[in-house]
Amino acid sequence: MTSPDSETRSIDVIPCDGLRPRDVVGLPDPTRPTVVAATWLSPRTRELLAARQIGYVDLSGNVYLSIDRPGLAIRAQGAQRNPSPEPVQGPNLRGPRAWALQRTLAEVLPPYGVTELAAAIKADAGYVSRLVGALSDELLIGRVGRGPIDKVDWEPLLRQMTSTYSLLNSNATTGWIASAGPEQFLKDVATQSEAGFAITGSFAAAELTSVAPPEIAVVFVEDPELLASLTNLRPARNGGNVVTARPYDDLVFDRTWTRNGMTFASPAQVAVDCLTGPGRLPAQGEAMVEWLRTNAPTWQADSLTEQPGLP
Repeated sequence: MTSPDSETRSIDVIPCDGLRPRDVVGLPDPTRPTVVAATWLSPRTRELLAARQIGYVDLSGNVYLSIDRPGLAIRAQGAQRNPSPEPVQGPNLRGPRAWALQRTLAEVLPPYGVTELAAAIKADAGYVSRLVGALSDELLIGRVGRGPIDKVDWEPLLRQMTSTYSLLNSNATTGWIASAGPEQFLKDVATQSEAGFAITGSFAAAELTSVAPPEIAVVFVEDPELLASLTNLRPARNGGNVVTARPYDDLVFDRTWTRNGMTFASPAQVAVDCLTGPGRLPAQGEAMVEWLRTNAPTWQADSLTEQPGLP
């Protein structure tokens, strides 16, 4: 590459069919600008390459290149999922139990073993072991051999969850109208002890960080019809200011926290729900991730059987 003032710089290119996160560790440290070129690179692989100051380009349009001299910076986003996926080798990270495992890993400080994790999420130990192996290959967790998990990279793990889960599509959601407004609805919900619930979305995020005034209340509840009758909600064909969500997995009711008589989903759950929600929710999700980053590990539990505190 040659700049207008005739300064020239060569770029090394490493072509490959594909590159897994674990393969990134084996790449030599670059001594001059280097770019990996592949058919497609996963978000985790791209993240690890950028962290090592290695550029990348794939055929779907994902590009990253940063050179000091001559000055050049390029970043573009292409496909976040493989446009031509190969048959899955090993366990699939989709499904409620895989999701529950990933959220548990993000929320509980290690160390812990596979047997403990399996008991915590009520899943088969062999299945959990295979999932742990897949997450280890993605460099989202660390363990020595087949020993206990001793490291969890919680932020990319939460972002990995967003690739297989979304607030409105993974949960059974229904829109409602609260005639007195969503704020009053949430106050009414707090008085209904017979309806187990956990508040998520923008109203939960607003308790910990501020991006924009919340407008729609989102509540996890096992029996939406019961909650609606107890709080005088009316069905909404379009729009509405309340969303009830029958949860994807009962884990949404674990590691909740209470403020002003209201029960909220765990901070990590709120972050994932916002990141995968519509409208302004993703921006609130990014603010929640920043809050998690700033306040870690206070929102994480010290063991699989303990509840975390909040700052």
